[in-house]
Order: sequence, then C-alpha cells, then structure tokens
Amino acid sequence: MSAPAPATAPIRVVVVDDQALFVSGMQMLIESQADLACVGTAPDGRMAVEVVGRERPDVVLMDIRMPVLDGIEATARILQQATAQVAAGETVPRIIMLTTFQRDEAVFRAIRTGASGFITKDATPEFILAAIRTVHAGQAVLAPQATFDLVRQFATEASDAGRPLELAIDVLSPREREIFLLTARGLSNAEIATAAFVSEATVKTHVRSILAKLHLQSRVQVVIFAYENGLLRY
Repeated sequence: MSAPAPATAPIRVVVVDDQALFVSGMQMLIESQADLACVGTAPDGRMAVEVVGRERPDVVLMDIRMPVLDGIEATARILQQATAQVAAGETVPRIIMLTTFQRDEAVFRAIRTGASGFITKDATPEFILAAIRTVHAGQAVLAPQATFDLVRQFATEASDAGRPLELAIDVLSPREREIFLLTARGLSNAEIATAAFVSEATVKTHVRSILAKLHLQSRVQVVIFAYENGLLRY
C-alpha cells in the first residue's frame, strides 16, 4: 500500500553542484521523501540562477566552489532576482551552502550574502533532510555555537564598540530590538517566545519585520550584523 500524499504541497528543492554523482544522490534522497520534491539541478552557478528563476524553488542546495560562476556570486544573483518575487507575493528561496570544510571563509561570505546556513558534504542523509526542512521553516541550519565560531573567526567587529545601540538598529521598535538581541544570541523561536513572554507566531512576525527593516536575508545575518555593530555585548 502506497504512503498517503502529504497534506500540503511538497517543499521544492533545487540541487546545484558540479559533481554529477553527488547531484544524483541528492535527487534520490529528496525524492524518497513524501514532503520534498527535487524540481531542478544545475552544474554551475550561472545555470543555477536560470533554474531557480524558472522553477521558483523553496530551498536551494548550493555548492560553494564551481566552474563558470561560484556559489557565492550565484547566491547573490538569486537573492537579487528574488526581489521581484517578493513584490509579486512569492517567497524568497532559502539557500543552503554545500561545503567540504566547516570553518571556511567562503562559507562566511556566502552567509553574509544571504545564505541561510551550510552543511558539509559528508553530512548524514538525515541531517541533510532536516536542514532542508529547517530552513524552509525559517530557521538557520547552523547551531548557535557554530554560528558564533564562524562569525568570530571571519567577521570584523565594530571599532566603536561603545556607540549607542540606537545608531545600529534605530529603525526597530523597542519590542523588535528585544527580539533582535535574543535572535542574535542564537535563540530559537520557542526560546525567544519564552524569554519575551509572547507566542511563537508573534516572534516569527517580529523576525520577518526585523529582517525587512535591516535589509537582512536570514537569522544568521542577524548574528553577523550584531557582532559587526558591537551589539552582542548587550
């Protein structure tokens, strides 16, 4: 007896990598899940931009180092391209970088560009599937400690660490500033909801507003923004 169809539309995934065997494996893994669908693949960053623009996926697995156009530049172009999608009421694709090394400056630059996190190519199938579902739900793939380690290694902290908090996030409301700082410390929506005495739905609304007002693409970028503006001390 076949498995019942998922109650909602499957998460649409595009896989981008110049290794055909790896791509094939990812396709099979994704298609083995009732709630996921591989809607396209690309062997380089330039084709990735075209495929993503055509297929409108929810999540992109993007290799960092590829011929023709690398994953960092492809990520930047995809997110720029997605501006029109937002205006049309569509969602921006979440991008997960694929890498061989955890502490890689290229990973940091990709996240700074707007990627939602990264996974190593030797990750278990279970972890990869969980990562896809996690970023689709609006969370970051990186664990808090891994996030801070990466940021501290490659980010440049603000030289004027004593400047008023308002100079960096004056566009946020007092409540949004509170949520911003909790998010910057790597707390989950549930943990933020508990700390701020609000519902998780309210937290999600605030986080969306914070990202929009600060022109950030992901929660990981919140950590980078906070660190580089000297705000994590609060």
